Amino acid sequence: MKYFLVILSCLVVFLFPQSGSSQTLKDVTYMTSETEKNQQIEEIFSRVFQLKKGEDTIRYWYNKVDLNEDGVPEVFVYLSGPMVCGTGGCSAILLEKKDNRYQVKTKFSLVRSPVIVSNEKTNGWKNLVMYVAGGGMKGAYKQLTYQDGTYPSNPSVQPDIKQENIKGTAIISDAPEKNGIDF
Repeated sequence: MKYFLVILSCLVVFLFPQSGSSQTLKDVTYMTSETEKNQQIEEIFSRVFQLKKGEDTIRYWYNKVDLNEDGVPEVFVYLSGPMVCGTGGCSAILLEKKDNRYQVKTKFSLVRSPVIVSNEKTNGWKNLVMYVAGGGMKGAYKQLTYQDGTYPSNPSVQPDIKQENIKGTAIISDAPEKNGIDF
């Protein structure tokens, strides 16, 4: 029975990964995700999350966004599927381009869409805001700040941010309404 409930909860998050706050944020603009498959991104996330193409049912969404304002956009990749989601959310990775190749900057857990790129910065990088709920946790917006070369991987243990203080751009804002890209 316990195994059945775990599978059922993962299936709910997989089918309905965006179960964040239903309120629209007044000072946030919304950006839809890219629509073209990206083989380099797929190779990276399949390696990081140990996924096998054709065997694991995965969909992904991604946006290119310049978080450190150096003129080279980073790539935020949101994954959905039974191998990368749980009751608290799904997995994501942030990729940074160096020497014409993407490298993993941060691997995230407990992610729900959309992810908000704040107008505020810490240590030269824009803050990220994620809505966290599920797994018995009361829903709240959490602020992730750039420290020591990365962002925190688990948003649930980060400081709360009041909804009225959130200003920025919501990325991955069309998940799950748009089906994403099949892996």
